[in-house]
Amino acid sequence: MNTPELLILAVGLTVAFVVLIEYVASLIENDKESKTMSRIQVELQEHMGSDASIANAAWTSTYDKSRREDKYDDPEKVADIVRRCVRDGHSVPLESVIFRFWIRMPIFTDRQHMTHRIASHNGLSGRYRTLPSDFFTFPADVEEIMNKTDGWGAASAGSFVALCQSAYDYYRQGLDLLRKAEAEGKVTNSEFKRAREILRAVLPTASMVERTTIMNLVSFANYQRLRNSDHAQPEIRRVAELMLHEVVYAGIAETAIAELFQRGWRIG
Repeated sequence: MNTPELLILAVGLTVAFVVLIEYVASLIENDKESKTMSRIQVELQEHMGSDASIANAAWTSTYDKSRREDKYDDPEKVADIVRRCVRDGHSVPLESVIFRFWIRMPIFTDRQHMTHRIASHNGLSGRYRTLPSDFFTFPADVEEIMNKTDGWGAASAGSFVALCQSAYDYYRQGLDLLRKAEAEGKVTNSEFKRAREILRAVLPTASMVERTTIMNLVSFANYQRLRNSDHAQPEIRRVAELMLHEVVYAGIAETAIAELFQRGWRIG
């Protein structure tokens, strides 16, 4: 018996959420063989809130505290108000659910990720950390596209890798020289960090970077609608798929997530 089936039996999930689990499982299975995409990683580090949290926020508008508490024992009432919030466009109660993700992705994908302004971000610092030595390799589908052009040789994808590696070698050589100079007392630690931040400028946007992103359920739904889409670049779509995988398998706000999924991630 596979993981989704075990999860279904364990928690008695709704049909809508079962469909979502199967969808997420298929996304991961379809991309297992892609070594390039496997460099992109997502981890749900923390979360806050649930379907009950959404219901509590919604009922605050219409019931006093004692009457709200009486409703929490009825899963159907909780599920009903959560679905109504999604369907009728009452987005504020949905913001009661919050996620914090750790994401590892190429810089060019990170630039797209950062255009989602309704979130809180913190990223790897080139001033305080040496940047990762790996980079996003040339995707097979892009190589197929380039092969249709004039002048693109069989070694051209290899040249992409060589150029990325050459830039990183230059970066590491500069850092080695700086460390030696710092150890000899020729440069201060402040000067070392200042120079390291500038040396990183030579690195390609294919270099991998890490960040944490905090977003509420409304922002998450918007991210899924825009990025988990056929219109999105494959790399940012992979980020969105992995984010959804983490949330679904953590069993967070199952009713809200399933309802949003069924509605194409649109609220109202």
